[in-house]
Amino acid sequence: MSIATLADIILKVRKMTGAGNTFQLTDAQIIDYINSFYLYDLPSQFRSLKLKDRYTFNTIRGIDIYPFDSEHYTTVEMPCYCMKRIIPLYQQPWGNTGFWGSSSNWQFQQNITQGNGTTGSLTGIITNVTQANPAQVTSPLYELPNGNMILISGVIGMPELNGNIYIITVVDANNFTINVDSTGFTTYISGGTWSTSAYTGTLINVPVVRSVNNNPMVSTPLSSTGVFPSGNPVPFPQANISRVQNILITANTSLGSTQNITDDGNGNLIGSVGAGPNTIDYNSGAISVTFANPVPAGANIQVMYSPTVMSIPLSILFFQNQFTLRPIPDQGYTIELIAYRQPSQALLGTLDPDSPDLTGVPELREWWELLAAGASKKFFEDITDLNSIQMMDKMLFERYAVVEARTYAQIGSKQRIGTIYADQLNNGYGGCGFGGFGFGQGS
Repeated sequence: MSIATLADIILKVRKMTGAGNTFQLTDAQIIDYINSFYLYDLPSQFRSLKLKDRYTFNTIRGIDIYPFDSEHYTTVEMPCYCMKRIIPLYQQPWGNTGFWGSSSNWQFQQNITQGNGTTGSLTGIITNVTQANPAQVTSPLYELPNGNMILISGVIGMPELNGNIYIITVVDANNFTINVDSTGFTTYISGGTWSTSAYTGTLINVPVVRSVNNNPMVSTPLSSTGVFPSGNPVPFPQANISRVQNILITANTSLGSTQNITDDGNGNLIGSVGAGPNTIDYNSGAISVTFANPVPAGANIQVMYSPTVMSIPLSILFFQNQFTLRPIPDQGYTIELIAYRQPSQALLGTLDPDSPDLTGVPELREWWELLAAGASKKFFEDITDLNSIQMMDKMLFERYAVVEARTYAQIGSKQRIGTIYADQLNNGYGGCGFGGFGFGQGS
């Protein structure tokens, strides 16, 4: 005799659909049909059962955005707690009553250094140095501008040059002079290299907010089909959904050409970067960056960033399947809120959709044939088998009548389906959860 496990439901679906093996219909596909039927087709009076659960995660110092487990949960609601103290939950990012309306400020803009005509970090070989005033260095196709500073090392025969920084003056494509009198130095024999350092600087207001889901760096491209609006811009390249960029390092190369660099959220700089080093320290604000193309001498290298004062989080935003906390946590805190589990997990015991617990059962065992019929109907809808759809509708009607009485008897008085009027009956606990206590609405 069947005990209404998930395995029984899957077997029932296979019998009703004629898909007798996993080559025709996999277990994972059947579970997807169960979820879809439960979420979108099952009458609402049956859908209030046992999906609510406590959702918990712990914060990390300096991290403000946390992913939502959308594989096992569908959405969240109030109440929301930090350190067991209630905090407002927002689901509207912008506007006067939105999350950013109460916690966002303008970014800071700071010039950290100026271009010197190079990409930042370059190296080249030395093939000769003259004994002259000033000393002339031969370095094939060195491509350094006037006034650039270089560090010389590894020279054999004229060790007086090694470990010193010099300013160059261009002579031609293969030669430049340096600001030293080498007439009294020993004679150059061979070898040696010169190098320039990366552009460096330190942000004034620290610590800074890091970016999230920012690698690869994407932006809205300009239209290539004509002058807007006669030419339509191409679609936004959504290479990484839920992207949040909080840092931008920028330098103008020429009119109509700007090099933009941002961070990947792990202290590495990405975008129009050169060979490196390309790093940012979110705590100290120290930046070391090289560019893909030379930055003209005197051109400002600017950074736009968001400094923060870390503290205990006092509000939380749920948007694009991720949580954002403000203030940014200064240590670990426990965040707790109400979340709705996926139906197959909550009702059928599946801990992982890719590795389901086939021994799980619905809260009410009478539901098992109802769920099997609903999943079978979703299958027939996909293959447009109209006769089978009508047959499943008849079976669903019969199963609804069978389970309705007991479902109402056991859970009908325990839970109320949420509506747009629910806030009038729960003392203002809706929106951000503080409507009755003088706080602004958060949704």
